[in-house]
Amino acid sequence: MAMWTDISTVGQNSSIFTNTKSFEEKSNLGKDEFLKILITQLSNQDPSSPLQDKDFIAQMATFSSLEQMTNLNTSFSKFANNQMGQYAAAIGKQVTWTPANSSISQSGVITGISTQNGSYFYLVGNEKVPMENVTEIKLAATDSTNSANQA
Repeated sequence: MAMWTDISTVGQNSSIFTNTKSFEEKSNLGKDEFLKILITQLSNQDPSSPLQDKDFIAQMATFSSLEQMTNLNTSFSKFANNQMGQYAAAIGKQVTWTPANSSISQSGVITGISTQNGSYFYLVGNEKVPMENVTEIKLAATDSTNSANQA
């Protein structure tokens, strides 16, 4: 009698499937791959017609540009993470905004922060308010009323 294999667990148990990368991850060349290509090119060049100085300088300039873009990308990622923290400081404050395609302002208390496709939104009740629509942020009315009552 033949043994049956449950195909729903095959992908989870095999290391072949757990270590795969997406096409985008495989096709991106980083500075390490660029250096490997350059070293391979230099070690396999024809001794009778070596690499011209201008060609070598151009390749090194390309490598330098690649390294700087990688560093810039890392810096932008850190900056984006810092932005979320800065926006979070507004939680609990009252915000006024003008919705798109409207001239009537609305206001409410910020309960959270959300991000979608690189854009940040304040969460006010059940609504996502784009940062660019915000016209005012101030202490929530309940906070200022309590402070006035205590004085």
